[in-house]
Amino acid sequence: MDVHVLSSRVLRPGDPNSAPSKAPLTVFDRFASNIYIAVLFAFSPPTPPNDALIAGLSKTLLLFPTLAGRLDYSRRLRRPCLIAGGCGGGALVVEAAASSNLSDHLPLEVSPDFQLLHPSPASAVHVFQVQLNRFACGGLIIGATAHHRVADGQSMSIFFTAWAQTVRGAFVDRPPVYDQSWLKPRCPPHCEFNHWGLEFAPLNSSSVNQIDVDPSEITNMLIRYSADFIQKLRRKAEGKYTTFETLIGHLWRKITVARRLEDRVQTMVRVSVNGRTRLKPPVPNEFFGNLVLNAYPQATAKDLIDEGLPGAAMMIHEAIRRVDDRYIQSFIDFGELYGDEELMPVYDV
Repeated sequence: MDVHVLSSRVLRPGDPNSAPSKAPLTVFDRFASNIYIAVLFAFSPPTPPNDALIAGLSKTLLLFPTLAGRLDYSRRLRRPCLIAGGCGGGALVVEAAASSNLSDHLPLEVSPDFQLLHPSPASAVHVFQVQLNRFACGGLIIGATAHHRVADGQSMSIFFTAWAQTVRGAFVDRPPVYDQSWLKPRCPPHCEFNHWGLEFAPLNSSSVNQIDVDPSEITNMLIRYSADFIQKLRRKAEGKYTTFETLIGHLWRKITVARRLEDRVQTMVRVSVNGRTRLKPPVPNEFFGNLVLNAYPQATAKDLIDEGLPGAAMMIHEAIRRVDDRYIQSFIDFGELYGDEELMPVYDV
């Protein structure tokens, strides 16, 4: 794929003379990986012109000011923070062109060429970056990267929907919610569960159970499952579990077989759990930021295989169920008790 960058600019919505606001990252933000997440959206022609997309983005960022902010550290707050507003920050917008037709690359398959379609996160200084890639046929691929400590997947879905509505001239029916009153710790805060070693690496310790794998041994795969296959899986799992739980259970078992693990070896799968609807009272789905924890279903290789797909789906279901209001509130209190420490997520060690 031949992609040429034509121009770049930084969008800074709002009044540059306004006083910037500084907010400490929540414990959920600090649990998120310290990485950029890239997404690609492909559109066949006709598509709106770049000027319309950029104008819509500028308007949308007024509703989502944190995406035009910048990450920093507050000595006064003694915590990492996000600064929004003022003359700093901004969102990077890149315009690029490809000499080929979009249809030449559809359906999109896993490829190193993907990295040509979005701004590189390696030297990024903006928490949100977008690249508009125009193809010879008039097709468009929008490649975007956002820093995970600013927003989770649910939040970014709300943002992209709002951007699309703004470009179409439609009403933004799901504006973001920034109210963090749902995330208040109890008084006094207390942890009912141990979050050291599970969410954050123990303090003053570099020893975390981690297996380093040679990158050359890892292959990215894109697997497509038909609706009929999914229905067969659900019937095999006795219809008791969600499509997600059933499919993850199927993959977990197949990968375990392929790894040829010994019977007594413990195997685990990590499942992201959206905490918005699990807190009491529930947090609106439009809450913008991070509100995700992980569930860790695990079993010996023998038990996972012997208990079949219903057993695997049940293990996943039960592990997700345990990430409930009590567990999430315990995690919020953990953030209150240890927020001044240099917390490091276990998967960033």
